[in-house]
Amino acid sequence: MSQKMFTTQEISDFVDEFRANGGRPAGKYTGATLLLLISGAEADGTPHVSPLNFYADADRYFVYAVNPGVDEDPRWLHDLRANPQATIEVEGRTLQVTATEVHGAKRDEMYARQAARYPQFTELQAAVTRLIPVVELLPTGS
Repeated sequence: MSQKMFTTQEISDFVDEFRANGGRPAGKYTGATLLLLISGAEADGTPHVSPLNFYADADRYFVYAVNPGVDEDPRWLHDLRANPQATIEVEGRTLQVTATEVHGAKRDEMYARQAARYPQFTELQAAVTRLIPVVELLPTGS
């Protein structure tokens, strides 16, 4: 099961709507905890933008390298491993962040918190053989 969850056009439309709505999801995503991660760049130099589900804990944001049904990490995670400095757009704010992959008990705790809120995260983990990575995004200056 290695199919993309969304087409490039669907992602582009979501990003445009998210930004037009003051950094909040709209339509069928109203109420979802989503942010935009800007990391790396496309071949033409434009920034790579990924809509991601997040869990907020104080001033930190945790994102999940799910890549539904695929036993490979998503591109944005490779971007962050190469350069942990990134930008997020969340709740009407644009923040510079430093990304750190969390491991062990901390990873398990943060994944369990997300799965408690969104039970499909349990199914997403069960569908792949890799351990889905969890990344902490800490705003710089925090």
